[in-house]
Amino acid sequence: MLTRDRAPRTDRALPTFITLVVLGVLLMTFHVRLEGGGVVGVMRSGTQTIMAPMQKAASFVVNPIADAVDSLGNIAGLREENRALTAALEEAEAKLIAVEDQLARLELFEDLYGLDVAGSDLGSTLANVIGRPDQFDAGLIIDRGSRHGIAVGQPVVDTSGYVVGTISSVTLVSATIVPITASREGVRVLVGTQVGRLTSQIASQEMRLEIPDAREPVLAGDRIVTSAASVSFPAGLPVGEVLEAAGVQTASISTTALPYVNLDTLRLVVVLAWPADPVSAVGQDSAPEITTTTVGETTTTSGEETTTTGGG
Repeated sequence: MLTRDRAPRTDRALPTFITLVVLGVLLMTFHVRLEGGGVVGVMRSGTQTIMAPMQKAASFVVNPIADAVDSLGNIAGLREENRALTAALEEAEAKLIAVEDQLARLELFEDLYGLDVAGSDLGSTLANVIGRPDQFDAGLIIDRGSRHGIAVGQPVVDTSGYVVGTISSVTLVSATIVPITASREGVRVLVGTQVGRLTSQIASQEMRLEIPDAREPVLAGDRIVTSAASVSFPAGLPVGEVLEAAGVQTASISTTALPYVNLDTLRLVVVLAWPADPVSAVGQDSAPEITTTTVGETTTTSGEETTTTGGG
């Protein structure tokens, strides 16, 4: 009974399946013809319908990542461009400083070589400040030496004619300047009509002003110039100004002064050939003292001896 029932059912299922497959193919063919496209077009359309949501989701995830990668690339490029611009700016600044130095030199060649001190034309040598002997030494080294006419003891001013110091040592191609702020000798100066002395103070750009025979007070801002009594500088060179006003106390004045020259920013100096004739100056300084003795009508002068004898 069971065997007889199963056999007919199996025989009916196979024709039914085949019928359904054929019917499906016919319906698909009919649909394709109604759409007016080929099989490939229908498959493409179906594929696009299925893939569109997936493409949208993928773009939502991938696009920000791609944008981030592009941004990182742009940042790296901007950094390189910034470095290049910084290097170009530093080069331009260096060229500008060099041009400013050249302009300063030009002005000096036009003006300072005609410098007139104490009514006399002095020879002068322009020099660059190229350093200091060491960090503990206040001296300045310049790029001119004995080959250029520099000699020990010559006074040095800046490009404005303000006193810097004196030459302390010389080589063939360089020299060392001792600034007045580091000199132990001091500078004989004039404040108004009063003669005084400027002396250095330890580890300070300020100087001490002493006027031993003061007749009137000094005021803050009073101009200080070199005195004709100075043995290191020509008279009339500007040195600095009084910092603190001071009155006369027991016929003297003691106060502070500030030189005009800032050594930290000093780049160019002018070495003055002063005195114009050092040999003559030394001869005058070492001339023998002249004394005169009169006996009767006989006059005798030591140093240069002249004798006059009269009768009677």
